[in-house]
Amino acid sequence: QLDWRRFCSDELLALCKAEREVLREAAPSVPATTNFMVMYNFDALDYWRWAPELDVVSNDHYLRSTDPESQIDIALSGDLVRSLAGGPWLLMEHSTGAVNWQPVNRAKNPGELRRNALGHVARGADGIAYFQWRAAKAGAEQWHSAMLPHAGTDSRIWRDVVALGADLKALAEVRGSGSAAEVAIAWDWNARWSLELPSQPSENVRYLDVVRSWYEPLWRAGVAVDFVRPDADLSSYRLVLAPALYLVDDAGAANLTTFASAGGTLVVGFHSGAVDANCHVRLGGYPGAFREPLGVRTDELFPLLPGESLGLSDGGTASLWSERVHLEGAEAVTSYTSGPLAGVPAVTRHTHGEGTAWYLATHPDPATLAGLLDRIRREAGVEPVRET
Repeated sequence: QLDWRRFCSDELLALCKAEREVLREAAPSVPATTNFMVMYNFDALDYWRWAPELDVVSNDHYLRSTDPESQIDIALSGDLVRSLAGGPWLLMEHSTGAVNWQPVNRAKNPGELRRNALGHVARGADGIAYFQWRAAKAGAEQWHSAMLPHAGTDSRIWRDVVALGADLKALAEVRGSGSAAEVAIAWDWNARWSLELPSQPSENVRYLDVVRSWYEPLWRAGVAVDFVRPDADLSSYRLVLAPALYLVDDAGAANLTTFASAGGTLVVGFHSGAVDANCHVRLGGYPGAFREPLGVRTDELFPLLPGESLGLSDGGTASLWSERVHLEGAEAVTSYTSGPLAGVPAVTRHTHGEGTAWYLATHPDPATLAGLLDRIRREAGVEPVRET
């Protein structure tokens, strides 16, 4: 199944490149792009492989009506697209109001059109475009919102669009701005695909849910974040997080390990490093590729049932996952206080070379996770780029 996902992504990329060459021959001065979709529920393509083939990286972004804090999804996806582009990018599509393809297609609240568009600008978008210009009166997307809605110019949407145009003109000086991030999150579509294959220890572990749970407290603290391939150049970062890097190839594992040994701070999440590039388990104990830098070894996994939680020695609780960790050089920062693993380390810290490697062998509650990541980034010397 993993090979099939890779094959589909590569075949579609081959088609995209073939079409690009036709266009370059016909109009060599026109830049080539296509619309990425790094939204919550779209994971079909390995965009790390796609981005270098385009002159401009573009993204479509639509909100989920069921997400009570969709501004976090805007920020996360914007940071991801900027990281794919290596700089400014184009928001090719989003909506002025409701979309037409969710079970319930809610309108946006007052002020939300402006907030969403400027949220993308804040994450490096140098162009803000909408689908669609004029709302269709017939067809499959007749109930998809537009810049000019069915009601015409005497409408809130029209007035909001006009006001947004003035906002964007006033913000023209930020065009071309770069990122000042000292924190990176390792992101890999192969890890995402493989983590969500059938017959995992827990089908409740979802890649993007885990990544977002780590991203959110940094976002709330005003900490700038880039996303990186596991084998990327990490020399400009103080802190690198690997929340859900279930699959990692040898080059990526070595790169992250070297980052820590050279003086960086590496934080690894549970069930990371477990399998190699072929989705084969790395034998000898978990977390596989990261046992040495983390200074731990796990011999058995104890995923938790829905609604089940364990106490932690720092006063917090853990859900979703636990494992029997043995210290092999690391120190226990937090341990379980209940369940079959009472007294077993849940969070560890290890000095590796000139740097530090942390392991979160469970999923702490949001407040506990936020406090832990705050401690780690302060120890790493990372400050917010804005006051909260």
